[in-house]
Amino acid sequence: MNKLKPIRLRTLKIRASFLLKDIHTPSPASLVAATTLCNIPVFAGKTAQWLLEHPEAVKLKHAYQAIAWEMGFNSWDRLKHTIVLNDCLYKPGGVAYIHAWFRDYGTAEAYFKQHGGFLLAFWKDIVVCGKEYIECLELDQYGVHWQQIGYNWIKPEAQASFEFLQQQAIRNYLSQQ
Repeated sequence: MNKLKPIRLRTLKIRASFLLKDIHTPSPASLVAATTLCNIPVFAGKTAQWLLEHPEAVKLKHAYQAIAWEMGFNSWDRLKHTIVLNDCLYKPGGVAYIHAWFRDYGTAEAYFKQHGGFLLAFWKDIVVCGKEYIECLELDQYGVHWQQIGYNWIKPEAQASFEFLQQQAIRNYLSQQ
């Protein structure tokens, strides 16, 4: 069972680089890093002391795996995929352009139908925003696709247009990580 709460991919990448640094540079945090890394399958049977004596055996991919493992995922790729899908529409600098924020779809949909805009989701939250937020996401040039999905990311009317927009959102998100 994963323990994933809203988090930025960049935050986990930084955490992985610190974990790697801690194992490669003797410090008070080295033992904690080594203990964390001992939990992943590639180092099964190795002790924290062994990892401290053989830091060259630890690569960044191992730090990513350790973080994924701690969060309840079998692989970094699966964790990354989950984060990207949940977080690709979240843009901290654009939060001012969010018109309303909701925890349930029914209330959000009613607001959306009454006021218009774009109905989006990130993590477990649902928001209604204006075109300014879509511009922040750099998805404003795809007006035809937005129209085809009914401006509703959660229940899109056209799957092909939704998939296109989702791929663009993912590409934009990853380019900023």
